Amino acid sequence: MAKFYPMFSSSKGNSTYIGTAEGGIIVDAGVTFKKICEALDEGGITLDQINAVLVTHEHTDHVKGLKTLLKKTGAVLIASRETIYALHFMKLIDDSTNRIYADECEEITIKDMKIRRFATSHDCKGSSGYTVSFKGIKVALCTDTGVLTEQIRENLNGSKLVMLESNHDPVMLRLGPYPPELKIRIGSDKGHLANADCAAEIKRLYRGGTTHFVLAHLSENNNTAQKADAAARAALMDLGAKQNEDYILYTAPAEKGRIISL
Repeated sequence: MAKFYPMFSSSKGNSTYIGTAEGGIIVDAGVTFKKICEALDEGGITLDQINAVLVTHEHTDHVKGLKTLLKKTGAVLIASRETIYALHFMKLIDDSTNRIYADECEEITIKDMKIRRFATSHDCKGSSGYTVSFKGIKVALCTDTGVLTEQIRENLNGSKLVMLESNHDPVMLRLGPYPPELKIRIGSDKGHLANADCAAEIKRLYRGGTTHFVLAHLSENNNTAQKADAAARAALMDLGAKQNEDYILYTAPAEKGRIISL
């Protein structure tokens, strides 16, 4: 059985496990190593099953537990060249760290998994999304992007499951407590996707054959799970699709997510 396990998903920390009986990978380590271990244990996953850690970018909510996780597992680090440089500068890795530079369009094989990186549009250099293919299944993860480029869409195509950012509700963002400059950043092409942007992409992906959707990286101040879920369901309802019959929709909580079997 293949597992897709969004352990943590919010502006406070992000980490997702993808694996099979042969082992797996973790995408981002944005909470403490202790919390990651607790979540893995709840999912029946051991540290020796972790073969690689993929990092989307160097912001703290994606790398907080990275240093210890790499040390305790001996897993290979996979990220863009720019992200690896940033992690080195932040002293989260050193020259001895086993790493692979994930250049675009270059396939990386880890055990039975084939990994491809694609560029996302965020306010740091080398930010990434990933596709992971194994046992005839393709999954894709795309968060922390202010816009969905054609290149992103090309990489999401053909996935059975897509984890996609549904970060904020524009009205909540506009009326919320953040300072004006932060509101502008979040809503920009280098920020985060709004619920409507996510819902429109889910509609397109469903037409192309994707059946499993995970809404991720919801803002705790500028969104609610109910708003994100409603936007996505309305888009799919417009196509006549029925939840839990034609598609699976899961809104990842900030922590204590559940395993999705593939």
